[in-house]
Amino acid sequence: YVNRWRLEKKDPSAQVSEPVQPVTFWLDRNIPPRYRKAVEEGVLEWNKAFEKIGLRNALVARQQPDDADWDNMDAGHASVRWFVGSDVGFAIGPSHSDPRTGEILDADIGMSDVFARGSRRFIVEDQSAAGRAELERSFGGWRPDQPHKAAWCTYSQEAAAEMDFALDLLEARGDLAPDSPQAEAFVQAVIKDTIMHEVGHVLGLKHNFKASTTVTRQQLRDKTLTESRGISGSVMDYNAYNIALSGEPEGALNNTTLGAYDYWAIEYAYKVIAGNEGEELKKIASRGSEPGLDYLTDEDTRGSIDSDPLSNRFDPGKDPLEFARRDTKAAAEPLRNAEAQSSSKL
Repeated sequence: YVNRWRLEKKDPSAQVSEPVQPVTFWLDRNIPPRYRKAVEEGVLEWNKAFEKIGLRNALVARQQPDDADWDNMDAGHASVRWFVGSDVGFAIGPSHSDPRTGEILDADIGMSDVFARGSRRFIVEDQSAAGRAELERSFGGWRPDQPHKAAWCTYSQEAAAEMDFALDLLEARGDLAPDSPQAEAFVQAVIKDTIMHEVGHVLGLKHNFKASTTVTRQQLRDKTLTESRGISGSVMDYNAYNIALSGEPEGALNNTTLGAYDYWAIEYAYKVIAGNEGEELKKIASRGSEPGLDYLTDEDTRGSIDSDPLSNRFDPGKDPLEFARRDTKAAAEPLRNAEAQSSSKL
């Protein structure tokens, strides 16, 4: 049972075909020009999964003209909208579907400028305790007594604390200076990562909080592998920043591409099946026990007393305890460096 867009091959006989009608996302004219490419890349990244099942250019990203006389929030335009606020920061991927069939009819991703402005702010100043508390109050996560919140995505609020730690550490090491090309690349990567996550929601996918455990610590240190396959099994996880200890090889810092689970979920939901649909779907679903396709979602992770201990947010790698130990060690590095510098001056 899935919610999905209607995507049909224009040429049913072709192995790979353009769709009869692609899903077109209109990029809000309020998106700052310097970030539009990152937003577009976050949308189009999902085309890799669709092309693998025979649909080329299933998703299209188009820029809303500055003089457009239509509202991208109307029912005729799926959109990525951009908004600002002094005390608000979130991204969300809501959609509207036909309750009789599950066909998704419209979607409007909301993207707060906190992912760009906030990324830069975290680079140049500390995030206050009051600010963190405000983020935590902004939206509540899934709770057993409030199941309607299962569709809410609090990736941005929780990722803010992760970003705060990562940037403090990288700046203390001298790896990320304000206004440097590295800082700009970081901001662009954060935007693309967030858009990929929210587009996943409007394609019908839920969170997958076990996906990060499908990648080993050794793989996370491999720059080529993490840039081509990601730092997690899915962009639908809440993925922590992949920070190496000093002196270790460094992989990609965050997700810039889809994971194995994302390809599998898209195949189940959108593969054009000419024969026995039920049998083919069973065949696809039977791969669930394969390594790399692990899946647990909100109800398995938040507030449940019998949660799988490997279903967590912000815990990269197969061994969350190892990650915690390494993160603690990494956090102590700036202090040790400061002590060493003080001793050398005495």
